[in-house]
Amino acid sequence: MKKDFRIVCFEEIFNKELDSISIPVGVLSDNQTLRAEQLILNTQENIERIINSINTYSDNWSYERIGKVELITLQLGISELIMKLTPNKVIISEWVKIADIHSSSKGAKFVNGILDKVSNEI
Repeated sequence: MKKDFRIVCFEEIFNKELDSISIPVGVLSDNQTLRAEQLILNTQENIERIINSINTYSDNWSYERIGKVELITLQLGISELIMKLTPNKVIISEWVKIADIHSSSKGAKFVNGILDKVSNEI
């Protein structure tokens, strides 16, 4: 079974720097590979806007204090919201699931709250 593009993007960024990401060959279907490449490129091109959104909506949490899992899911989730290729509710739900799997329910709630606020802005 092929993986979802969101999970592959999350895993790649978790293990590498954003600037050195390459989507592994054969892990995703052609369509999912295209979506992964679009998401990574969009994240790289909009990273300053994404960081500003996280700073704006992460009440009482400095960017530096946010855990790595939450930070990556927020960066990719906000990037996907900016792309507007999928309904916002679906995007938020998928990234909250990823945060919940790799972090905690508190981390997932944190991600949900920020993505929800950002989705209202975009």
